[in-house]
Amino acid sequence: MRQVLCCCLLWLVACASHGAEPGLTLCHEDQDSFPWVMTDGTGLNFELLGLVERSLALHFVYVAVPWKRCLAGLEQGLYDGAFAASFKQERLRMGHYPSDGAGQVDELRRLHTSRYALYRRIGSAAAWDGQRFSHFTRRVGSLSGFSIRDLLLAHGLEVDESSRDPLALLRMLIHGRVDAVALQTQRGDFLLKAHPQLAQRLEKLPQPLEEKAYYLMLSKDLLAREANLAEAIWDEVRRQRESPEYQARVADYLARP
Repeated sequence: MRQVLCCCLLWLVACASHGAEPGLTLCHEDQDSFPWVMTDGTGLNFELLGLVERSLALHFVYVAVPWKRCLAGLEQGLYDGAFAASFKQERLRMGHYPSDGAGQVDELRRLHTSRYALYRRIGSAAAWDGQRFSHFTRRVGSLSGFSIRDLLLAHGLEVDESSRDPLALLRMLIHGRVDAVALQTQRGDFLLKAHPQLAQRLEKLPQPLEEKAYYLMLSKDLLAREANLAEAIWDEVRRQRESPEYQARVADYLARP
């Protein structure tokens, strides 16, 4: 902890000497992703990163953009970080994930873990048993740029990525334009609860598609300039995620209407 505080103090001194406010710009998707990131500025990722800010005396500036643009901006050095990103090999050219001593992605320093599930029309035969998909005659809907498409494509399914709006995907499902929709369960369940007319016609398959860890990616420029600061941020994400204060905030947020 002493090393973390020292590197942050050195960074603050460096910023002050250049007359700059110690701010890092982080981008995130510009759609609701309950309970992690919401367009009204609430969400558990913001709660967690706020605790990291406070502990390390940092200032995060948040920018909401389409997810593909967020990752492209990270690669171009427009943003210091992007969240929340699951691991994909191709994203290593865009920025850095937290890594362990063996150079592997360090899941202990994740922001959160999410599950993906399939949502289908009630009465549909479209199925997933944990190993195989069956009775699909149309495409499967997936949010544009999301990593779950890789699993769907690997099983020979056609994927419709024409929308960035999960509610629009569920409406496409209602109208029979796709056989099913693959969504993170927190997001899909939230939408069905918020739209009872959809919940009357759609259901979630019980077998999860995938469970993934999601990370704060940091830019190559930031790692080149301030490697110790980057490591301190990732370390603090881990520490704060397990803290009693954050766990209390999670319970409070999930209990809200």
